[in-house]
Amino acid sequence: MIRIVLCDDSAPFLETLSIEIRQILRRNRIEGAIYSYEYTEDIPSYLLSNCDVFFLDIDFNEKQCTGIDLAKRIRKLRPDAVIVFVTNYIEYAPEGYEVQAFRYLLKSNIHSKLEQCLLQTISRLQTERETMHINISGEILSIPIADILYIESQGHLALVHVLKKGNQALKVYRFYSSLANLEKQMAPQGFLRTQKSFLVNMRHIKKYQCNGAQLDNGQTLRVSEKNYAEQKRQYLLWKGRQ
Repeated sequence: MIRIVLCDDSAPFLETLSIEIRQILRRNRIEGAIYSYEYTEDIPSYLLSNCDVFFLDIDFNEKQCTGIDLAKRIRKLRPDAVIVFVTNYIEYAPEGYEVQAFRYLLKSNIHSKLEQCLLQTISRLQTERETMHINISGEILSIPIADILYIESQGHLALVHVLKKGNQALKVYRFYSSLANLEKQMAPQGFLRTQKSFLVNMRHIKKYQCNGAQLDNGQTLRVSEKNYAEQKRQYLLWKGRQ
């Protein structure tokens, strides 16, 4: 069940968007629930905490609370939610980086772009819910892939650095494995070998530059000077598919 919130101060557009999303879900045999609101302040906190996808307008006429403001609240209550801004004003796009917006859809071409965007959104959710299984002292531990910042190699050990929900603290799990084997396993899940000792979850890369990969928790990891161009290309290709 995919739970979707729509918020736009244009009632006709809101109704059209809701109808089209229902049709897309039905056509692709996806079970979903849709909640529509004209005003950001009408959305109850329990929905902000429990819904998976948010299609938000940005500029609400004569309202103090904008779509960006609402997205900030969502990020605090539901860090893994997928946010899509639906707007007439593409110039707002840079503000979306602050709240990790997944997509921008222009209202002028919503009919041609909506289905592709929604299906990519659902695919993203399914990926985020996947887990990595590791063996620690005979016990199998399942770690959500979305929570892994990076995997580090230290001798015969692999160190999985996991970001705890709600803060910037890291928990590290150690187990025996080579980074080469883990790269084969995790590359299809969005992990990039940035340097011989690091396998980085691209979901958490904020900036990728020749002087390092900056993660969204503030850390910067070394990148390979020799392979920088190819790694940057892989990162941009992955980012473009998200």
